[in-house]
Amino acid sequence: MNKLLIPLVLLIAGILIAGAIFYTSYSKSQSDILEGQVSAEEAGNIVMDFINNNLLKGQAQQASLLGAAEENGLYKISFEVEGQQVEWRASRDGRFIFPQIIDLEEVEEPIEEAAATIGRFSVSSDDVCLEDGKPIIYFFGSESCPYCQWEHPIMEQVMARFEGFISFHNNMDTGEDMEVFDKYSTGGIPATVFGCQYYRVGSGETLGAEENARALTALTCKLTDNQPEDVCSEIQDLIDRI
Repeated sequence: MNKLLIPLVLLIAGILIAGAIFYTSYSKSQSDILEGQVSAEEAGNIVMDFINNNLLKGQAQQASLLGAAEENGLYKISFEVEGQQVEWRASRDGRFIFPQIIDLEEVEEPIEEAAATIGRFSVSSDDVCLEDGKPIIYFFGSESCPYCQWEHPIMEQVMARFEGFISFHNNMDTGEDMEVFDKYSTGGIPATVFGCQYYRVGSGETLGAEENARALTALTCKLTDNQPEDVCSEIQDLIDRI
């Protein structure tokens, strides 16, 4: 694991485990903490003590305090780990640590769920993306992913039937077209994007190889105006369902 990622993983672990961490093992006695507030500097030291003696225990890198100040009824604690600046919050009595704060005013309305079509693909409202006048079909995967290994040969076999009618971007371990991947994928692979109109994250393994291939073929035919005719005529029933 990259050395820089070690503290980040540990910090995120604190968020996932608790959200608000109860901590009273700082050198200041528990009775003193419970009596009332601690200063911003003391709260900062409490947070550093917790991180370095728990999340980063045994690690060469340590968190260093950059500053502490009161903000919205809490203490904002700024610190640095391996050159990366992080902000946490602590309660004013020093008993609770908050790795993450959510500002409800900044929370956006949930995006409406995309419509679905055959093959468990989602439907986009975007214009068809073309290359040299041909719809672009994207595949994103990796040899390290067993679901990608299942999906990839089926995808290649189907796309080979449309040679001259599509532009196939076969991104198996290439790292290319990441702007498309970021837009249509949740980050998972395999991910397939058909002409920026239809997209799916995950393989079609639950459909079975034959039914998955039929769905991929039908979606491609929809983008090529049923060309080549000998290929698309075989699955006209599926095309009509898109």
